[in-house]
Amino acid sequence: MTTFLGSIFWLIITLGVLVTFHELGHFWMARLFKVKVLRFCVGFGKPIWSRFDKQGTEIAIAPIPLGGYVKLLDTRDCEVHPDDLEATYNQKPIWQKFLIMFAGPAFNFILAFALYWLMFVVGKNEIRPTISDPTKLMQSAGFQNKDQIKNIDGEEIRTWSDVSLHLITSGIDRKDIVVEVSTASNTRINRTLALSQIPASVAEEELIDYIGLQAYRVPMPAIMGELDESMPAAKAGLMTKDLITKINDQAVKDWYQVTEIIAAIKSGPIKLDVVRNQQNITIEVPGLIPDPNDDSRMVLGITAQLPAENEIEYYRSLFFSLSYGPLESIPQAFHQINKITSKSLEMMWKLVSGKASLKNLSGPITIAQVANDSASRGFSWYLSFLALVSLSLGIINLLPVPMLDGGQMLFLMFEKIKGSPLSQQFELRAQFIGMFLLISLMSLAFYNDILRSVS
Repeated sequence: MTTFLGSIFWLIITLGVLVTFHELGHFWMARLFKVKVLRFCVGFGKPIWSRFDKQGTEIAIAPIPLGGYVKLLDTRDCEVHPDDLEATYNQKPIWQKFLIMFAGPAFNFILAFALYWLMFVVGKNEIRPTISDPTKLMQSAGFQNKDQIKNIDGEEIRTWSDVSLHLITSGIDRKDIVVEVSTASNTRINRTLALSQIPASVAEEELIDYIGLQAYRVPMPAIMGELDESMPAAKAGLMTKDLITKINDQAVKDWYQVTEIIAAIKSGPIKLDVVRNQQNITIEVPGLIPDPNDDSRMVLGITAQLPAENEIEYYRSLFFSLSYGPLESIPQAFHQINKITSKSLEMMWKLVSGKASLKNLSGPITIAQVANDSASRGFSWYLSFLALVSLSLGIINLLPVPMLDGGQMLFLMFEKIKGSPLSQQFELRAQFIGMFLLISLMSLAFYNDILRSVS
């Protein structure tokens, strides 16, 4: 399956699961309070499939998988037979209507908990957050190669995702943080990372680079390994053990940079400066050719010298399974939800207050790409992604914005204070404002998605 088709497939699966569960919350609570449900629909647009259940509810699937809805019997929408008045939504007590609206987001939180619990039980393959060749702020703060991050500002750090959450939010605030690390000699040391020194002009997407953080990589000098005599590199005169110093006059420090530079080359000739037997030699290769094993890749025909065995063993030791027993996973799932929720609310406030850029907003294209990437990494990674999006959907729907569940709940609170229902004219105007706001945000999210894809 291609990346494009895989992204579409996993987007449909992701949104299908989350929307169904969200609407199931409204549906279940409405049935609990004996409100008649006219339609339960996953997706928008004209239904492409539907059937009626024993209670007369139309269960439908529509073609646009970006949401869904539960249509309840309401005297404000249509004429209702006197015998059915007790089954109308608007005739129910305010507290029941409030719970019907709240149930959708609540089910997203319940789903997120179940997914995180299952993820911890199954186990998620992770790598311990270990630093390699720190630069800039990290270097100034005294961080060393193979420092393993254990704690940030008093909170336990287990994965690179934990590190990113702290660095991005604290970096936006330009707030110094205390990082506890375990050094290569297994000594615990606190280091203060001075994020307050980051200039205001540095954007969020540039923070990690400016901080100088790099995950540990097996050291691989730019030394040639075995060469295939039929490939351009060998034909041009390159030999095993040649040390590459420059490619097209661009300095090279390790093999990782060699692969990055070559991947960016579109056409030849390609000039390589190498050191051979302590002599500087320049060799010109006519160009790249398609990889015999993968026509989509262009290659030069060079391989790296195998790294030291002790470095490979050290790297392997960093991998672990983040897993717990069924009972232990319960508090871990709660902790994960609490952590993600607090960071999400913090980030939302930064967006509203202008501290964070609106470029951080993402739409369906990004969700599709990340869904496909998560699924390709394994079942537990997809569970983690699905839980994160479910949690985000629940949080967003609780916001006091008309057209969202939180907006409807706010109207109900006003109704309680006022002592009578709000006028339909007021609600319509508020719904229009809410719709305009949501469409604007969705348009911006689409725009950001397209910019990311193009860049």
